Amino acid sequence: MSKYTNIPSELKNFFSEKRKSSIMDMFSTLLVSLRFDNRSLGGNKRSNCQLTNLQVFQLIVLMPFFAIKGFSHYKNSILNRMYGGRKDVFYSFMAQDHINWRRLIYRMSVTLVSSITCRKDFKKSHLPAVLIADDSDLPKTGFRMEAIGKIFSHIHQKCILGYKALMLCWSDGRTQFMLDVSLHGEKGKVEGKEQGMTAEQRKRRYERKRDAGSHAAGRKEEYFMGKGEKLIEMVKAAIRYRIPFDYLLVDSWFTNTGLVDFVCSCHKKFHLLGMAKMGNTKYSTSWGDLSARAILGRLSSSRQIRYSRRYHIHYAMTDVKLGTRQVRLFFCRRGKAEGWRMLLTTDTSVDFMRAYEIYTMRWAIEVFFADSKRLLGLADCSARDFTAQLAHVSLVMIRYNLLALLKRSLDYETIGGLFKDVYTGAYELTVVEKIWLIIVEVVGIVAELTGADEDTLMRQLIENNKRLEALQAYAQTA
Repeated sequence: MSKYTNIPSELKNFFSEKRKSSIMDMFSTLLVSLRFDNRSLGGNKRSNCQLTNLQVFQLIVLMPFFAIKGFSHYKNSILNRMYGGRKDVFYSFMAQDHINWRRLIYRMSVTLVSSITCRKDFKKSHLPAVLIADDSDLPKTGFRMEAIGKIFSHIHQKCILGYKALMLCWSDGRTQFMLDVSLHGEKGKVEGKEQGMTAEQRKRRYERKRDAGSHAAGRKEEYFMGKGEKLIEMVKAAIRYRIPFDYLLVDSWFTNTGLVDFVCSCHKKFHLLGMAKMGNTKYSTSWGDLSARAILGRLSSSRQIRYSRRYHIHYAMTDVKLGTRQVRLFFCRRGKAEGWRMLLTTDTSVDFMRAYEIYTMRWAIEVFFADSKRLLGLADCSARDFTAQLAHVSLVMIRYNLLALLKRSLDYETIGGLFKDVYTGAYELTVVEKIWLIIVEVVGIVAELTGADEDTLMRQLIENNKRLEALQAYAQTA
């Protein structure tokens, strides 16, 4: 294969007219439109490798849609028969320290976001563009992985082995694109059992030296950085890349005085809207410095609790100061059995109905976590190398962003439905290829038993259209 071969374009041409998937065609077109080059992907290629880094990248992006569960399954796949290459090529690519995955994703995201913001349905939407930040567990099973340790899972309410992924996404209420990610660990509180592991377990973990100036080395330095501090860096990067947004949506784990100060002092005008804890933090009010529960008690005693028939929720609102910053608090409760929750925003002009409507957009990132783990294997990387773990998560984000744009363009209801159709278009080709190989093997056996010429038997089969069409129909419905 030539180094100039563009794999997505070749795939478009390979599908026959009868079996051509329009969705797979559009997916391939989008992949080409990213305009990544070999230089941004670590250079041209290794001297003993027939594939360039760009071609390796394109193959890895396409693998899940061709029923290739991992690099070890590539050898027997149709992509291997079309383009060649061995699994060690992919492992080496994933472990390259000098690929700036963060920049690649932002370059892609800027293009994709621009394609949405120019649409009429975006301009007519009553919902704002927002940034959403949240973290998610990436459970692992291997104790030998680099920097691996125990993390506290809020889902399971216990410590599990794995990484924490802090992610930032952009959404307009209909489409979400992933912008940034960082992998984190937790040191733990038990002396002598850092990260919840014994000294022997920590010693046996994989470790390797990296060039101090490499991108992977910089990303590993983020590992024990506070997620609140890293979130601010992520938002600054989104601003540098001129991602348009009006609100930053976060949950209660990120809402604090430092984040409020950053939002209020930032040169770009946007607002913070986040869930806040009903803790002991003091807010300056007309009644003095009070905690959230004390403020709620004052609002209740002064009969300022309202009821929304639209959302079937009780709520109250008040303006206070957090440190030196003016903020608005919303208290809300759905039903008597549920406890009160609090929303905090730096936008003191917004009412509860609007704030609640905007905050519900935060669920977009939860949809990403669910879809990417179920369909794209977000937590499935078993590589020991930390660089490979970062590369895997970045590639999942790239695949998801491509699917998200297709979903918007083709008006699909869910990413899952779109993934199924893209997968079906590619899987159809894979099944036909496998069954054709079985036919070739059977013809060879028949020729050996009867003494007939194998080429003649094969030619007769191909020229008999009815038999061939029946086999094709069977293959496509298998």
